Amino acid sequence: MVTWHGLTKIGRHEGVDPWGEYWHLTTQAARRLFAEVFSTAQLEVQAYGNVLTAIAVLHGLAAEELDPAELDHRDVNYEVIVGVRAVKRITP
Repeated sequence: MVTWHGLTKIGRHEGVDPWGEYWHLTTQAARRLFAEVFSTAQLEVQAYGNVLTAIAVLHGLAAEELDPAELDHRDVNYEVIVGVRAVKRITP
C-alpha cells in the first residue's frame, strides 16, 4: 500500500492527449510505474479528492468541516490523495 499527495490540477490524460502527464505522481504515472513490477490484475490505483477538498487542504480545514458528500466526490482533475495497492505474485 502506498499513498501520497497529488494536490495538483491534472492537465493531460492518456488516451485524450497523446503525451500524457508523467511529471509528477498522478494515478496515470503510478499505473505506468507500478505496472513495470506488478501485473495489472494485482494493481489498484485510486485518486481521492476534488477542487473543494484541495481548497480545504490549502486553507487548513479539517474533514469534519465538510459534508460527507463533499469529501466523497472524486474529480479526476484534482487528485488530492493518490493510493496504490499492489500485491506481489507468489511464486511456488
